[in-house]
Amino acid sequence: CYDLEDNFVGSGPDCITTTTSTVSSTTSTTTTTSTTTPIPGTCYPPVLGADKDTSACSGQYPPAGSCTVTCAAGYSGDPETYLCLSLDTGFEGSGPVCSSTTTTTSTTATVSTTTTSTTTPMNGTCYPPVIGADKDTSECSGIFPPGTCTVRCAGAYSGTPVVYYCYDLEDNFIGSG
Repeated sequence: CYDLEDNFVGSGPDCITTTTSTVSSTTSTTTTTSTTTPIPGTCYPPVLGADKDTSACSGQYPPAGSCTVTCAAGYSGDPETYLCLSLDTGFEGSGPVCSSTTTTTSTTATVSTTTTSTTTPMNGTCYPPVIGADKDTSECSGIFPPGTCTVRCAGAYSGTPVVYYCYDLEDNFIGSG
């Protein structure tokens, strides 16, 4: 049963990389950057680089907002806490220091792809979840409460799709994955 207070509720998907590294004469690098307009009254998530995951920083209200910034998939390092003390200063914090966990081999050709997208939800629709670069939340745009969307693994990741639920505009999408 949907209502306008709980928004989208769901869990998953658990995404694992399906990219297999082998020594070859071609390297392909894909960089995806997603910029999302924050919920009114919340701090903008920090922009720290592709090696860091700031998805936990969405929807944090000052002065007590906080989030944990971790290293993105393919990187390792200790997580760091950021604080959202005011809308004027936004999030404050430093780090984490992330090191690549990928072994690099020499190649003769390099192909790079960069994708940048900006999402601004339509008035009255649920705010799409921001849950990491390994998840595809494109089906969650333009959903009016009560409603559902399916979150899938992105690009070189695989896993079981998961349904997210939007019961109201205050909580937006609820799910895990």
